[in-house]
Amino acid sequence: MLRVESDPKADAVYIQLSDEPIGYTQELDDNRLIDCTLNPGKPVGVDLLAVSEGVKLDGLPEVKMIEGILIGLGIRTYAES
Repeated sequence: MLRVESDPKADAVYIQLSDEPIGYTQELDDNRLIDCTLNPGKPVGVDLLAVSEGVKLDGLPEVKMIEGILIGLGIRTYAES
């Protein structure tokens, strides 16, 4: 189930990709966290911080879908690779 939560005060967006339980969180960098299941480490959600500065897409799961959601929210996206 896809669900999007945006918190302008916190400058953050959470995109829930699945209803499966979270087993651990993988930190891509200070502003991008991926919640995963324990087995086999499937992405469950993506926590994006400091979104007003733009969101780096490299390394995110479901990147095309996430990019579309962010653009729809008026958030700039970019890729370094």
